[in-house]
Amino acid sequence: MLRRKKKRNKHLNLKTMYVIVGVDPGINVGYAVLDLNGALVVAGVEKEANDEKIVKIISQIGIPSLVASDVYPPPSFVSKVAARFNVKVFTPKKSMPTDEKRLIGNNIIDPHVRDAYAAAVKAYRNYSNRLRQVDKLGTLEDKNKLKHLIIQGQALSKVIRPQPKNKARHVEKRNIRKKITKKR
Repeated sequence: MLRRKKKRNKHLNLKTMYVIVGVDPGINVGYAVLDLNGALVVAGVEKEANDEKIVKIISQIGIPSLVASDVYPPPSFVSKVAARFNVKVFTPKKSMPTDEKRLIGNNIIDPHVRDAYAAAVKAYRNYSNRLRQVDKLGTLEDKNKLKHLIIQGQALSKVIRPQPKNKARHVEKRNIRKKITKKR
């Protein structure tokens, strides 16, 4: 019998949500899903779950921008999950020590969920400065979509649509200059 333990955030949106997913593979597969503001949305453990089962769970929550692992190199299970969503895998430069994972997930009891959560938080922190820049923008575009594109590797200057400039103002200045030069 499979037992699922979930913790849901009350701010879960029903519209499309872009997320960062931490996965800790093993006999018990831990997963933690953060929104692009770094808040925990869902965390849980699946006993003897394959990558297809984890992909199904994640798909019901949102669209991953990134799948994270707490070890380097990432396990093939994590790479398979990322490949199913066609997203990058985030891994730290070296495997995260247990003390660091405990510090990040100090209120999480289950070690699989804690490791998955620590991986997701580490990935979020890696991109947090760029994501905060998007929050400060005054654009009318979907900020979560912009954050998703930045995590995908696109430059901020290329994903933001330039605001339309008033071309009439430039035309008027040119006409004035022509009139002035003709009078001389």
